[in-house]
Amino acid sequence: MTQSSTVEVANSVMAKLGSKVIGQEEVVKYVVMTVMCRGHTLLTGAPGVAKTMLVRNLAAALGCDSKRIQFTPDLTPFDILGGDIISFDKENPDHKRIVFSPGPIFAPFVLADEINRASPRTQSALLEAMQERQVSLAGETHQLPRPFYVFATQNPIESDGTFPLPDAQLDRFLFNVEVPYPSYEAEKEIATLDLKHEDIGALDNASALFSAWEEVQQVTIDDALVSGCVRLVRNSRPSETELDFVQDLVHFGASPRATQALVLGAKAHALLGGRLQVDWNDVQFVAPAVLRHRIQLGYRAASEGVGHNEVVDRMIRETVL
Repeated sequence: MTQSSTVEVANSVMAKLGSKVIGQEEVVKYVVMTVMCRGHTLLTGAPGVAKTMLVRNLAAALGCDSKRIQFTPDLTPFDILGGDIISFDKENPDHKRIVFSPGPIFAPFVLADEINRASPRTQSALLEAMQERQVSLAGETHQLPRPFYVFATQNPIESDGTFPLPDAQLDRFLFNVEVPYPSYEAEKEIATLDLKHEDIGALDNASALFSAWEEVQQVTIDDALVSGCVRLVRNSRPSETELDFVQDLVHFGASPRATQALVLGAKAHALLGGRLQVDWNDVQFVAPAVLRHRIQLGYRAASEGVGHNEVVDRMIRETVL
């Protein structure tokens, strides 16, 4: 697929999603970039801002099946991954055998709804699936479908009955996208929408978006910008930065995986803009979504009411090429 056709398909998917999810253009762009980058994305927002609808319609537009897993405190790894069960022969009830019964994780698009409501043991069941795109159970390895994407949601408002995701799992998400409330005009349009819950159909050639990975890899980024990405990520680490506010407010910084995500996301954003060369604006666009979930703030930040976005935005402003 050529650059122009990749951009055309991506714009077609974004336009179609925008007709269902009103007033969330930036969020729509991020989920399309997630597909292009073969990554996973965490969607953070209050209930009712169309996170579930967005993922369901994204899968439908690309002609893929999707599964929704409602995470609750009593959910077990078996409920996600599946496992061995005893199967009986209908014609011969005395004949039985052990077979693997795949769980809902075996779908091209998986929506892990309210992922922070499950126990850490259950959350960790996703680690291998997200990183290796396979599931290992009882000494057997089961390959997940291709393509395979995890979109997880979490509500940033409630803390009762939730379990914060461990850093190792957060690091598996390419982006952490904040889904805000829509604007006044967008909400007026939402109020008059037809309430039928019909998903959009598969778009012509939309599945070609899965091969956009090769196009993203061909986008070039010069050495100065790569160095800028490295400096930005290293500035998130209190032990390595010279930024005083990071040393005061940040407890633990981002890993080298963040640098890889920053470069990859910037390339995808450049490609969506019809360019084959990354510029610093591309890096600045994706940096908040790449870094906000990979930085652990300290007690001083909490006491002063300083959030991740404020720290990341200041880091971007004070990191020079």
